Amino acid sequence: MARVWQRLASAVFCVGLVIILSQCKGLKPTPGAPCVTNGRFQCTDTSSAMLCQNGKYVSLSCRGPRGCRGVGAGSQCDDDLANEGDACMMTLNDNYACSVDHGKEFICKNGVFTAIRTCKGPKKCTVTGDMINCDDSLADVGDVCVVDPGDANYACSTNKQVETMCDATTSKFQPSNTCRGPKGCWVENEVVHCDMAMARIGDKCRPVDNHSCSEDATQELKCSPQFTWIKQRDCKHGGCKVKSNEVYCD
Repeated sequence: MARVWQRLASAVFCVGLVIILSQCKGLKPTPGAPCVTNGRFQCTDTSSAMLCQNGKYVSLSCRGPRGCRGVGAGSQCDDDLANEGDACMMTLNDNYACSVDHGKEFICKNGVFTAIRTCKGPKKCTVTGDMINCDDSLADVGDVCVVDPGDANYACSTNKQVETMCDATTSKFQPSNTCRGPKGCWVENEVVHCDMAMARIGDKCRPVDNHSCSEDATQELKCSPQFTWIKQRDCKHGGCKVKSNEVYCD
């Protein structure tokens, strides 16, 4: 009889062990599972974690060079590099990151990384300590951008033919000037320069009343109040020339 009780006790212990293991497995965070402390996360491997966000767990990528380290509440996630749309930690201070290819700057918005700047300049997007630096000295029309207080934020297009300017209303680069002169558009000491020695009717221009020559040198052009080049007059004899930033039409 003692052997029967021994076997019964062993069976009860095994059942209890299965229940305990099942409960422990249920404690492991999984995407979509409910959670209590928003903003808390824990590493699941060397490059990712589970983040409590809006009462549910979401996958958190830690694409920075330090990856994800630590255990439980002591976990640390390096999210200085990210892909657009990655889940992110919403902190008291703005959470910024560079894209993995270093071509964009992100900000954590509504729980996901969203592009706010394109970084097509030679220095691209870099991380120095806690600072994100974005070189947007080269930017094409339609690229996302930010206008800092007191900074109009000009750039050159990647083909060096257009001077672009960040429009604060749309947060995108728009054409400011065409640079059809031989020097094109270039950046020197953080200042954008545009060679407007040649222009085309209908192109964008600044400032109003600026003058230029048509590409075939047969016309003098003028920047209209609508910020587009219009015909000023024909140059029937010696053509149109630019000397020392002065336009001559004969």
